[in-house]
Amino acid sequence: MGSDFQASALKSLKTVWGYLKILTLNTLRRGLILGRYTLICWQAQRLRRARRVLGTQVLKALEAGEINPMLADGVKDALKKTKDLEEVKEKHYQAIAALREKIRTACSCEFPSEGPGS
Repeated sequence: MGSDFQASALKSLKTVWGYLKILTLNTLRRGLILGRYTLICWQAQRLRRARRVLGTQVLKALEAGEINPMLADGVKDALKKTKDLEEVKEKHYQAIAALREKIRTACSCEFPSEGPGS
């Protein structure tokens, strides 16, 4: 009887430990997601600034008499910077999706549940 109780307690302890480990990892992952969203907000601010500079450069090129302002050097540089910032922002969204997938797979119970027949 005592060994049966010890086996049951050990099994329960392992189950609780497993769920606690999953909860801790998922909490850390959610913290990383929050950090990524903070970086995305910062990137969005930089992207808005880069787009303002791009618009200014296009207007300057038009005022200078350029027929196609997108071929001017200042406009090309501003456009490249804008595209780079958009790519960085997209990479953050991809990283968030990967973290969410890890959370989703970790939540699927790895431990066998006690069914009615057990």
